Order: sequence, then C-alpha cells, then structure tokens
Amino acid sequence: MSNGQPENPTSPPPAPSVAPPTPVHALLRRLASLPSWTGALVALAVLVALTAATNPAFLTLVNIINILNTNAMLGIIAVGMTLVIILGGIDLSVGSLMAFAAGLGAMALAAIAGEGAGNEWLAVAAGFGVASAIGLAGGWLNGALIAWGRLAPFIATLAGLVAYRSAITWMADGGHISARGTALLETIGRGIQIPFTEGIRTGGVHLPVAIIAFFAIAGAGMILLNLTRLGRHIVAIGSNEQAARYSAINVEWVKFTTYGIIGLLSGVAAFFYIARFESVNSGSAGQLLELEVIAAVVIGGTRMQGGSGSITGTVIGVLLIGVIRNTLVLQNVNTYAHGLVMGSIIIVAVLLQQLATRR
Repeated sequence: MSNGQPENPTSPPPAPSVAPPTPVHALLRRLASLPSWTGALVALAVLVALTAATNPAFLTLVNIINILNTNAMLGIIAVGMTLVIILGGIDLSVGSLMAFAAGLGAMALAAIAGEGAGNEWLAVAAGFGVASAIGLAGGWLNGALIAWGRLAPFIATLAGLVAYRSAITWMADGGHISARGTALLETIGRGIQIPFTEGIRTGGVHLPVAIIAFFAIAGAGMILLNLTRLGRHIVAIGSNEQAARYSAINVEWVKFTTYGIIGLLSGVAAFFYIARFESVNSGSAGQLLELEVIAAVVIGGTRMQGGSGSITGTVIGVLLIGVIRNTLVLQNVNTYAHGLVMGSIIIVAVLLQQLATRR
C-alpha cells in the first residue's frame, strides 16, 4: 500500500533514461551514412590539391589526358573486378589473361594487315574480336572451375595467372609480338583531336579511345549492378550465398556469367593495349596488373568479403591510383618503389574497411 492506493503488480517498470548522443557519436553516425567511397574521394581531392600546389604541370590538359590514358585499361578491368569481389570472389589472372589475349589479338591483326597491304579495318576488327574472345573464354573457364568444379577462386585464378603468362611467353619465345600497326590502329591508340587545342602543342591534344571506352564501360557497369536482375543476384550471393540458394537464385550460373564479364573486359583492355603500344611484351605486359586492379576496387569502398560495393567507388579508386602514380613520377620517386606504395595502400584500405565494419 502507498498513499492509500493499492500497488499494481502488472504495471510495467519505468523506462530507463537514455542519455542523448554526444557530438562525437552524432558525427560518427553521419559519417557512417555517407557512401563507402567518400573517403577515397576526399583523399583524391586532397592529393590533387597538394600535387598541383607543388608542381604546376600536374593540372595541364596534356598531363590529365596522360593520367586517364595510362589507367584506362586498369579501369576497364576494375569494373569487372568490382562485380567479382561483390560476388565474394577474386580474380588473380586478369594481368596474365590480358597479356595472352593481347598477344593472340596482335598476331591476328598482323596476319591480316600483312606489311600494310591488307584491309586495315578487317585487321583491326580481327584483333579486337580475337582479343575479346580469348578474354571471354578465359573468364568462362575460371567461372566453370569455380562454379561447377568447386575450386576456390584464389586457386582457380592463381593457376590462370601462371598458365596464361607461361603461354604468351612461350608463344613469343620470351620476346615481343608485333601487331604491325595500321593507320587505323594508330588512330585508335592516339585518339581523337580535342578541338581548339592546336595552341597547346603541335597537332593539338588527342583524347584516346581507351578513355572513352573506360567511362562508357563504367556507366554500363553501374546500370548492370544497380538496375538489372544479374546485379541484384551478384549482391545477394556476396551477402549470403546459402540464402541466395534458398531464394531460387542460380548461383552457379551467376558466378559463371560474372567471371565471363571480367574475362571479356580483360580482352577489351588487351585490344587497347595493342592499340597503344602496337606490340606485346610477353614478360611485362599486364605484370602485377591484378594488384592495381584489386587496389582500385578496395580503395573505392568495395568490401573484400563481398556483398557491398559500387562502380562509382571503383572509378574514384582508379583515378586515385592514377594520381598517386603520376605524383610519384613528378616527384622523381624510384619506379621500383611504386609497388611498395600500391601494396601499402591495399593494406590501409582493408584495415579502414574492417574498422568501419566494427563501428
């Protein structure tokens, strides 16, 4: 009894008082709601500002085009790698597969073009078709081994890394394979002249077709990932493969298709490699490219565990890597140290991802 009123034993206990969020917690919540690529975008902006302040040549049109052209092939393959990593997989064979596809594409192009007397349109079409077909076949092979052969993606694609490199080195006898470039191939590699740039340098500044292809493929990748059934299935499998199976998703077919996409994009990148250099060095073409591709994807906010990522973040990651590489060159950093920088970036990016996930 209290104040003459009987106690109600069924009345709920008073709600515990909840302390209002501190400014730090509020800030962390706001940061957590930002896109996963926000950090990469901020880093890119800061690096661009610092490099431009220390080297006036950095922001010239010629240098910007050079950065984009140097990293266009990396970006094309990175679009496919984004899909693969969101799926919960990995592809270590892309560098060697690109070199192998480029070598066969160059041979096909040279065989038709001959010593300049052949049909250059047919020759270039053959080079593109062969390189793309070889890339697609290599991607499908990886996908079949992973989906139906039940091999771990790391093992299946590591075998491809070794096999494709060995094949192109054997075909070239350790040397080069020349494409015997035609005028059309040179035009594709050099690009389209940008209007009103004649005053910058003799002949004007050209926009390579590879840059246009990179952004077009990135746009197509965004549509595929965000607006198609295949994209939704890729995210579902990367988030929880068993739940995806219970949802009647054909997991094996999605894996096979996704690895086919990255293989095809490796072949497309191989063609632009041919167009840019007009020959394929069996030892150096695509060497360690898989490292930079994975770095770009991870820096862009795609989770290595799968289930989350974006093409927008990958594009930012590619641009960040390109700016880092260009900055190292402008600052006269030893070329052999560039790999150390890329490896360090991957470690830092993954650690930041893990920290954000725990928070």
